[in-house]
Amino acid sequence: MNLLTNVFILSSYFLIAFAIGEIAYRFFKINPEYTRKWSHITSGCLALLFPFMIDDWVYVAIICSAFAIILVISQPLGLLPSINAVNRKTYGSVLFPLAVLISFIAYKFFGNQLVYYFLPVLTLAISDMLAAVVGKRFPVMPIKTFNETKSLGGFLTFAVSGIIIFVSVNLLGESLTLSSIVLIPPLVACIELYSPKGSDNLTIPLAVIAGLYLFN
Repeated sequence: MNLLTNVFILSSYFLIAFAIGEIAYRFFKINPEYTRKWSHITSGCLALLFPFMIDDWVYVAIICSAFAIILVISQPLGLLPSINAVNRKTYGSVLFPLAVLISFIAYKFFGNQLVYYFLPVLTLAISDMLAAVVGKRFPVMPIKTFNETKSLGGFLTFAVSGIIIFVSVNLLGESLTLSSIVLIPPLVACIELYSPKGSDNLTIPLAVIAGLYLFN
């Protein structure tokens, strides 16, 4: 398959994931907090296909920019309620495509080392989502940051799941130092704790990339 075909296929996958979230919200009355998380994790997992299907960062930038524009326009128009109809001010959905693009550029910049792409995207897609779910379900030791309430339970979930992700990627053949496995996830969890209004969708991958550069 040629490059443009791969771009079309990947774009279609993202649109299908969004459509499933919309159907779940509109027809099955699923809480937008859950449909938003569905879009979050599926987008992150689908984005893992980029290095295998697209070699040029420009095409990744085109895909990410297109979806960022869609998300920006959808908010004032009341579209995509499966993503936007949450009872809080957040820029997370708009920042997500930018985070993917930055991670892909880092992957290319550091000589196509997959850890610079997989770990930021996986940490964002999985650890951030798990921290939000567990933190809300078990709000152990609430922590107030920037008029938002997070919790020690969410922090620990983020850190532990992040370490598991790092270990798993290392077992798959990527070379990670022990210090990067042990230090980066808790440090990124601290940064997530103090990232308000969905800005963690940008600070998390940036912190992972910086941590890999410093510790790996």
